Amino acid sequence: MIPQQETIFQHLNPQQCMQIVPPAPQHFPVLPLKQELDGEPSSDESCSDQSSGVIRKVARHKNELVTMNNRMLPMVVGGGNGGGGPTPPTNPLEVIFSVPGRLSLLSSANKYKVTVGEIQRRLSPPESLNASVLGGILRRAKSKDGGKSLRDRLKTFGVSLPAGRRKATNVNSLTALVELEAATLAKDFRVLCENEFPVSPISNYLTKVHCSNDQHDIQRRKNMIIASKQLLGEICELLSSDRSPVCMDRPQLILDPDIQRHLTHFSLVTHGFGIPAIQASILAVTNCLNESLKLLEMKS
Repeated sequence: MIPQQETIFQHLNPQQCMQIVPPAPQHFPVLPLKQELDGEPSSDESCSDQSSGVIRKVARHKNELVTMNNRMLPMVVGGGNGGGGPTPPTNPLEVIFSVPGRLSLLSSANKYKVTVGEIQRRLSPPESLNASVLGGILRRAKSKDGGKSLRDRLKTFGVSLPAGRRKATNVNSLTALVELEAATLAKDFRVLCENEFPVSPISNYLTKVHCSNDQHDIQRRKNMIIASKQLLGEICELLSSDRSPVCMDRPQLILDPDIQRHLTHFSLVTHGFGIPAIQASILAVTNCLNESLKLLEMKS
């Protein structure tokens, strides 16, 4: 205590001393929560309570952010456990970005949602994308600190993107697609295979060129087509049992892990486009085989 203050208090009785201390407020004032930026100091921030004259310390913790009404807010305010706190929970189905499509016309450009799970898949093998390629896929504007800002945003969702990493695979035309756009492309491709593939002309041409009117030749070709249909059916049944994670789906695995991991690899490098596209192609070929059988029945 300062000597002058000690002299003053010696001349006051206890009741007068109590009158000097202001009454405690009924409620603590609400402290504004402020987002922690990497460019700001990480030390404690002092704030003054005007009603009580008490100076409090507000501990600001890095990497402990949650999403609330599209705002980034600290999860912990206060000294709590010595600066430690829970890490941000990772929800694979949480939407983190909305990306304009690359295959749409400008007049009808759609935006596709990108989830935390998709980002994790793109950062993991087999692609293992770096910040530069991922930023291009997400249509992030190039800037001096673009990679850092992307890493900071991903960190708030519990996703780690190490600096200076190199991508593991070569970039191709499918790399630029997000999973929802790849799924849309596969859906459109299937519709075209069902409705526009020239099943009848192809079947007529192949039957005319490769099969005579001889009954033995006709029966031999029938057997070939039936065997082909059976084999394609087995492949299609296997592909329909695929449970690779894609878009918003996290299905329960039903295949043997030894075959599922290969299907998952193909799905990951094509971002969900590959397997539905193969199924659509098998459907088109199967339709041709069915039409060929009808023609052979008419000739026999």
